[in-house]
Parts: sequence; structure tokens; C-alpha cells
Amino acid sequence: MDPEKLFAYHQWATQKVLQLVEDSGEEYYTRAGQNSFPSIRETVAHVIGVEKMWFKRMNGVKSPEFEHFDVDTVEKAKNALLLLHAEMELYFASLSEESWQEELNYRNMKGDEFRHSREEMLFTVVNHASYHRGQITSLLRQFGKAGIPLDYIYFQKENR
Repeated sequence: MDPEKLFAYHQWATQKVLQLVEDSGEEYYTRAGQNSFPSIRETVAHVIGVEKMWFKRMNGVKSPEFEHFDVDTVEKAKNALLLLHAEMELYFASLSEESWQEELNYRNMKGDEFRHSREEMLFTVVNHASYHRGQITSLLRQFGKAGIPLDYIYFQKENR
């Protein structure tokens, strides 16, 4: 799949789920629920920190540190992700097909060595975030709120 199209889907789905949270009410953003993170806010903090790490790896940083972002409110989270995604989008637009396929060495947070292409790293970012968007939807459902469809086909339907 075209990396830029895949990333466009990722941006769309991220903003959609955060808009759903915002529309549901700020109180649900910090409310404790049953999931791998205690709240939507903690889930979002994890996702954005991990996305920044992957972005640094794609830029050749072998062992990036986890960066903490101000995601205290839904609005702050939306803005932080918009800024990070804009930076990523600019970088991705500068890459050639060969650059997407170039393999880079990096270490995970445990210190294990890996080697993957930028394209594989981007797929990991999108897949990881999709998993956590599902968790956010699950938390909202625990709180009596409805989810929304975030599958790729809905992105296509809206963006054709």
C-alpha cells in the first residue's frame, strides 16, 4: 500500500476517535476503566509517545527515548497529534520509494536489536494505533457511549 495513503488513513482515524471522545465529554477522557491503560488519557499518552519513538527510528535514531506530551485534555491531545502528524507528513513526502524500502537498525526499549524498513515501521505505527483506538472505543462503551466505525473502508468512503 502507498505509505502516504496509509498515513492519511492513520491521521483520519486518530482525529475521528479523539473527536468522538471530545463529543462524549471531557469527563470520559480521564475516567478509570478496565483496559491495559487506566484511562483514555493514559492510552493517548502512550500512543503519541510510541509514535514519536517510531518517527525518530525512521529518521535513523537507533535508541530514541520515550517523549512525554501534554495530553491533559482532549484538545491538547488532538493538537499534539496534529503537530506530530504534520511533522511526519512533511518528512514522508520527502522520501523516495527507495528510502521507504531502506532498512534501518534500531533498539527497542528493552535493548533488543532490530532491522526494518521505514515502510514496515510505518505499518507498525498504524497497526499499533489501531489496536489502541479499539481500546479507546472499548472504554467509551464501558461508560455507556457508542463507538464509530474507523475501518479503512470508511476512510475511503469519506475521502474519495
